[in-house]
Amino acid sequence: MSTSIASPVFQRPPPLRWNGADFDRADDMGLFDGKRVELMDGEILEMPPMNDPHAQAVRLCNYALLAVFPPSRATISIQCPMRLGDARPLPDLVIVAGTPRQVVEHPTSALLIVEISDTSLEYDRGVKSRLYAAHDIPEYWIVNLNGRCLEVRRQPIGADIGDPHYAHLQVHSIEQSLAPLAAPQTQLKVADLLP
Repeated sequence: MSTSIASPVFQRPPPLRWNGADFDRADDMGLFDGKRVELMDGEILEMPPMNDPHAQAVRLCNYALLAVFPPSRATISIQCPMRLGDARPLPDLVIVAGTPRQVVEHPTSALLIVEISDTSLEYDRGVKSRLYAAHDIPEYWIVNLNGRCLEVRRQPIGADIGDPHYAHLQVHSIEQSLAPLAAPQTQLKVADLLP
């Protein structure tokens, strides 16, 4: 009579979950030098290289927003980290209250966040939108390069019940203009944001 020996079943060990303090220490030690990484939901994500249309849209948005948010009243951070709880996103543009001399640390809040989207559209609409709503960012824009439009999200709600999202979504076509919530007296042309 032969007996078979059952092979042990391999169980995948759980992944190492990172928190904001761990990420900050690793970053301070240079672990991520030369890499564009974000900490999202406990995972470190390496962001893909930026293509030409994305880079041009970042520049166009920066120049358009500088006219609305001059350095005398606000700071525009371009692809700099934020500290949102244990997350460390790298938004394309963040508008923060205060002059560039006054903003000395990675921001924990913002007047407006802008993401430029082509290949990352679903990520920006989902994960990023929930994160920004959870941290009460009043206005979040997605410059949708493929759709040639601007998606504007306002009124963050639901963080207290575990369902952070924006109550108001409006899509502006390339022919339209809008005023940011933090500068209601000004009008920005969507066409000025798009390559």
